[in-house]
Amino acid sequence: MKKMLAQFMLLFIFVVASAACSAGHDGEGTSALPLSSPPVVQPPAATPTPELQPATAKQTAEAIITALKNKDHQALVSYIHPDKGVLFSPYAHIDTASAKVFNADELPQLDDSTVYYWGDYDGSGEAISLTYGRYYDKFVYDQDFAAAETVNIDTIVGKGNSLINIEEVFPGSTTVEYHFSGFDPQYEGMDWESLILVLELDGSDWHLSAIVHSSWTI
Repeated sequence: MKKMLAQFMLLFIFVVASAACSAGHDGEGTSALPLSSPPVVQPPAATPTPELQPATAKQTAEAIITALKNKDHQALVSYIHPDKGVLFSPYAHIDTASAKVFNADELPQLDDSTVYYWGDYDGSGEAISLTYGRYYDKFVYDQDFAAAETVNIDTIVGKGNSLINIEEVFPGSTTVEYHFSGFDPQYEGMDWESLILVLELDGSDWHLSAIVHSSWTI
């Protein structure tokens, strides 16, 4: 009897202790396990935008010669010097008294019927009176200058009897010459031709100040 009573007491103590332990885990005094924070997602690093480099004189000339080849009026106008306009000279010696100058908003379309005075023909001295389209075909893009034999920057290869005065008319300018050394072997190079683009730097932009045609003159 005493043995059974002792076993009963041990069982009672065990049950009470278990209940107290359970209450201790569920009570307010129990410290809650900290919740783990979600990982912080860093935004992707922004890719730096490369600074646009201003076009070089050669790159500008290439764009202009392409516009001339394609007869792209709008593209050509966008390069004309905003203050000086663009001067057209049929020969490498620029006659400032007769050379025709157009501002960007004045440049005629190729189908314009107005006849302009552009200077005088070498040799005969007769007036060069042509529409813009006819002058363009004779003294601007009469050869495929975009495919010229040589492209010369600040060095003019095509030289005849005319005094080249581009530097005097446009001091500090850059010239880009598109040159053919000749077309028919029987003329031994006397039929060479050049188209010279005269560019001037304004800030960081190159502008077209003159289109000069050059060939053998008497």
